[in-house]
Amino acid sequence: MPYPTLPGRRFEYDVGGGSVYYGNDINGITTALTTEQMAQLNGIGNTSIVISKEAYDTEAVRTVWVFLPEKFVIAGLGMIHRVYTTGGASGSIAVAGSADSTNGLDGTWISATLPNGAIPAKMIDDDVWRDSIQPCTFSEAIKVLRLRYYAPFDGADYSRIYIYALHIYGVKASGEVPDDILFLDDDASGDPEFIRDLDFGDRPEGTTVTHRIKLRNSSTTKIANNLTLTLIDVDLTFSMDEGATWVTGATITSLAPQGTSNSILIKNTIPPPTQMLGPRAPRFEVTIGSWS
Repeated sequence: MPYPTLPGRRFEYDVGGGSVYYGNDINGITTALTTEQMAQLNGIGNTSIVISKEAYDTEAVRTVWVFLPEKFVIAGLGMIHRVYTTGGASGSIAVAGSADSTNGLDGTWISATLPNGAIPAKMIDDDVWRDSIQPCTFSEAIKVLRLRYYAPFDGADYSRIYIYALHIYGVKASGEVPDDILFLDDDASGDPEFIRDLDFGDRPEGTTVTHRIKLRNSSTTKIANNLTLTLIDVDLTFSMDEGATWVTGATITSLAPQGTSNSILIKNTIPPPTQMLGPRAPRFEVTIGSWS
């Protein structure tokens, strides 16, 4: 059965200029995640805990701040976590955002609109990050996302918070980052920019499909130099020469202001039976050497 349509582009904050911090409550940031921890938090694993809090005979609170490099219009959250007590009580997750906070404590904060209601306190299945993305919006574009995980006091029991993954879906706000590389859908009329991640869909084993994309330099004044392209996944390769050769890495010498690359063909091959199937989220990365 196909998964629900993605609500937007997933922001790769671990490599895209973001930062993540956590603390006890909303008034106390204490710890920054390392790059490796951010990559794990933006991953899809449900066995290795990234952030946790455990308390006996009292409540447990963990607050997570994600600082974005520019303002984003948030559309959804992909999550893997457990927030509970050993006595059986469920916890809760409160979501807020700020367009002007500089340190996670100052600024104006607005509560998220959650169309599905409260975020489930238990989201731990193998594909929960994909089949149960939580719709989440704000009244304006935000630059800092804050999540408060709360496990209540439940008598003489443990209150526990285990956070495995957090994905942020949406698009950059209009006018943000004028110098950037955009991903265009070359298989769609007019080569529009992708507004959600490319989903190769639910397909039988032993099948192969391809999709064309292009890269565009959004700058009106600067040349993007020495672009490095990487796509590391057992089921995916790409071609810069119309399928003559398939690779996992390549370079583009430069893209002029407002310039667009030639077509890049992405190939997705699902192995024949009997292979382990399930959703994954590999990413096509473009690193810019310099602007001039």
